[in-house]
Amino acid sequence: MLAAFAPMNPLFRRFLPLFAAAVLCGCGVPQPPQCRSVPLASRVPTPTLVAEARKDWMILGNPARETEWPRASVNYNAAVSKLFDQLRCHTDTWEARAASLCTRIAPPDLEQTDPSSVDALFPSSRVNIHPLKCRRTTSGVGVALVGWKKTSPLGSKREKFLLPNGLPHNITAVLAFDSTGAPEWRFVKRWKQEDLQIGSTIHPLAADWSAPNAFYWKMCEIDKLRIQNMILPERFTDETGIYFVTQYDPEKIPIVFVHGLASTPDEFKNMINDLAPEPWFRQKYQIWLYNYPTGNPWLFSGVKFRESMRDACAYARTKGPDCNLKRMVVVTHSMGGVITRASVTNPGTVLYDDQYHSPINQLKVSAETRAYIHDSLLYQPLTEPKRVIFLAVPHRGSPAADYRVSLWISRLIHLPKTLTVELLDATVQSVGDIARGENPAKRLPTSIDSLSPEYVGNKSMAKIPLPGQITFHSVIGNGWKGGVADSSDGVVPYWSSHITPVASELIVPSFHRVTNNLQAEEEVKRILKLHLNTQTSSIREKSRREKQT
Repeated sequence: MLAAFAPMNPLFRRFLPLFAAAVLCGCGVPQPPQCRSVPLASRVPTPTLVAEARKDWMILGNPARETEWPRASVNYNAAVSKLFDQLRCHTDTWEARAASLCTRIAPPDLEQTDPSSVDALFPSSRVNIHPLKCRRTTSGVGVALVGWKKTSPLGSKREKFLLPNGLPHNITAVLAFDSTGAPEWRFVKRWKQEDLQIGSTIHPLAADWSAPNAFYWKMCEIDKLRIQNMILPERFTDETGIYFVTQYDPEKIPIVFVHGLASTPDEFKNMINDLAPEPWFRQKYQIWLYNYPTGNPWLFSGVKFRESMRDACAYARTKGPDCNLKRMVVVTHSMGGVITRASVTNPGTVLYDDQYHSPINQLKVSAETRAYIHDSLLYQPLTEPKRVIFLAVPHRGSPAADYRVSLWISRLIHLPKTLTVELLDATVQSVGDIARGENPAKRLPTSIDSLSPEYVGNKSMAKIPLPGQITFHSVIGNGWKGGVADSSDGVVPYWSSHITPVASELIVPSFHRVTNNLQAEEEVKRILKLHLNTQTSSIREKSRREKQT
């Protein structure tokens, strides 16, 4: 359509290449909101705002004036919001800025952030939460903020388990009048603290749970590279691994999110957006995101998933007891569920025997290829997960993988060179051993090929029962709203998503992206609460048995 207008406007034609480049490049690297001058609405005399905030603080701290609390909370927040604009819109240190307002900064502790420890601190109202479906907030006292701490960009080396680009923090600003000294700024770590004590009363702290989530995905390139991640998996191998959304806490249960084909961890952003406001979730769970290039066949991606999980679990065990680590929950979507199912299931020799007729030590392959075959087909499963949630998972493959367009896309995928050598060597052995009349130089399988119902790995996994020590749940999409047996989410038919035995199976009116379906989100909440209740019951039963003995 742009080309149609070009002949009509020479100037447009001249700058069309620059315009296209700007669109393709995303118009530069995103930056946190800047504040070089105090907004007009906040240019109220500081003493006036401090006096208003102090008056309302005293009302909020007086139980006898409870009927005045709603209005006092609104007025207090409005005054503190304007004061925070005056505090942040300067180039001095935070302490100097606070002193210029006749206030001071509270010393940081386990529940309070040092504002100078983050690279940007700004009101959550400055964040456009698109494409999140809705803004999740908690009403209360204080001003909801987003703190941003830079990390290394995508493709650069960084500390293990650290999110690329930066860390978003959910912070609430409060100006406290608890002493006769200067009013004190407190920047509360909202994920650690729920309430605020004012005098002899307790009030909920205000929070915006969506802004940090949305802002992270605006600043991070991972979700913008999902196609390249699939077509050129080698370029993104260094980003394969587990990311901790918050610092690891041995007192909380890890919940691991594993995305599917042509996707990234941002597939779960709406689900996380709905979980974050729940106090029980923040108090009991911690989020791990698994990221991987999705062009590789799922057997190989399974190898990398197990490696990453074992690495993360080994690190976690250095931080304290592993009781909660061993109660891990994994939430999976699409191909991520195939990878996870394989990783928690003991394959025995089934996967290997379906591809090779000779013992592994008799295969004429290099040491590297032998290790690849062993890690892909003869591995030991992960033991930490105790519950797995399957969302639209093609356990028996997807017919869509055999469509002509899918085969065309598959041919565009460039597998990593090291994997190509190992796969070719292993494929030659497999083909030569099983069907000597077949051409061993056939095209090596990509992720799309490995999702075909005819792929040997899918047929082999169907023979292996689900492990009994793990509880499984399925959420299946029915986009066509037909009968269950013939239903499909548009990509995965019911006969592939359905698996037994599972503790629950829910069919929701959705196409393949069930991660964005409200019923699916509520089902995940239900299962996570159930997991906590089951955990509590187990602890009580163990305690009862110990008392009896």
